[in-house]
Amino acid sequence: MAKVAHFMDFEFETGNTTLFPRFETEVLVEKAVSIISKEIPEGERCEILDIGTGCGNIAISLTNYIPSSRIVALDISEMALSVAKKNAVRYGMEQRIEFVKSDLFENLWQRSELSFDLVISNPPYISLADFTSLPEAVKEDPYVALYGGRDGMDFYRRIVNEAHFFMKRGAVLLTEVGYDQASCVKAMLETSGVFGDAEIYKDYSGIDRIVKGRKNG
Repeated sequence: MAKVAHFMDFEFETGNTTLFPRFETEVLVEKAVSIISKEIPEGERCEILDIGTGCGNIAISLTNYIPSSRIVALDISEMALSVAKKNAVRYGMEQRIEFVKSDLFENLWQRSELSFDLVISNPPYISLADFTSLPEAVKEDPYVALYGGRDGMDFYRRIVNEAHFFMKRGAVLLTEVGYDQASCVKAMLETSGVFGDAEIYKDYSGIDRIVKGRKNG
């Protein structure tokens, strides 16, 4: 039987093939809504890129809370995209979310028209050392949705190095991070040469959980 996750105001089927959404990721969505509501005039279209959409929980939640949003949601897994599409149909949001199979930005390079106001991601960030000590319930999630390379930072490096090519000037990058990764990701943004205004936000447990950067210009 497929697992069902309660996230924000929704129930999401995970199909046992996607990351099971965690409570702390709600902070990522809330922070995105807060920022966009202040920076994008009401009714003006907001272009959002969701990297690693999984079951679609971030994309669908943002579609609900930002009525003017249009979202491109990426995932490397066909099975995950199938689940995400099903969830989007359930809530009548399939017309506002484009689901794309892509290993991060790989299949976006040929689409020069894409330019986003917000790039958001909860990427795989478990390191090799931490993977062995994960609770058994977490290990039930797909390996590809958890493992972030030997130091857990592989996806952050790629996002920081490539995301800005698909962002408008002044656009915001928001990413969830592991419990001990926030300062490192913030430093990546600050030394990138293309991002500024780097900040760290805590989750409801007081853990540094969200890192924000803004494209210069």
